[in-house]
Amino acid sequence: MDRRAHHRGMKMIIRGAVVALLVAGAVAAVRAVARVVVRAVAPWRAPLDSPAAFLEHGRRPGARAVVVCAGDSITHGVVSANYVGILSGSSSSDSVEFVNAGINGDLAWNVLQRLDAVIACRPDAVTLLVGTNDVLATVSPSWESSYRRQQHIPVTPTLAWYRENVRAIIDRLQAETDARLAILDLPPIGEDLESETNGRIRDYNAALRGIGAATGVEVLPLNDRLAALLPEGHTPPPFTGGRMLMGSAVARHVVLRRPWNDVSADHGMAILTDHLHLNDRAAAVVADLVEGWLAERQ
Repeated sequence: MDRRAHHRGMKMIIRGAVVALLVAGAVAAVRAVARVVVRAVAPWRAPLDSPAAFLEHGRRPGARAVVVCAGDSITHGVVSANYVGILSGSSSSDSVEFVNAGINGDLAWNVLQRLDAVIACRPDAVTLLVGTNDVLATVSPSWESSYRRQQHIPVTPTLAWYRENVRAIIDRLQAETDARLAILDLPPIGEDLESETNGRIRDYNAALRGIGAATGVEVLPLNDRLAALLPEGHTPPPFTGGRMLMGSAVARHVVLRRPWNDVSADHGMAILTDHLHLNDRAAAVVADLVEGWLAERQ
């Protein structure tokens, strides 16, 4: 992803944050708040524990295994709770080094384009969690146009194209590394599991299960685990395809120092902060799935 695309994405978040604070009556603090948000999302371009950082310093002394977590913003962990950080901080990770290969806004095609860096880490295990943006790119012409500008996708996104790119990622990792591989299926978009958008999520997850069956790669059931956390009788706000709630979530977390779980509650949700990204409760589920999978063959 080029510098201008990252700047455009960051400006979108900042704009949403400023509007959210204006609504809350914090007019006098807008300029100061914007500066705070800019500093807080400085790791927007790449995680601090990215493949590039790992390749610069090398494997940590005492680390018997390197695990690369590849994906989009849910893995990147700046506008979503950071499940890679949870994994790195767990007591069982003393001998495991986790590398964060998530980048905000990426589709599966983008992950494929930067796979050389993942392979260069010579990982012992790789997890893949990508596809939320692939689904969003099919929701409306506005979303598609945004991804064409910011992510430089070369074609109109479709389920078939997503399947092709994920299969290419798995094929390269199997051919060019000795790593164990796992795919996490996609979390819901919005918490109304019967929505049209979550119908698309089910189709994309079915495609992931097909890839897993064809390649022998385990598909971890993230969607089901998260759905099980939704309270009985939960009536979430509908996902209408907008982006503004993302800015509100970042402002509440970064400026008002609200924990991600509280941001969810502020927005009437239980596992998602802004219809797209995970709160701490949901990120812990991702970490638990990955940790359990890693422990299977230790």
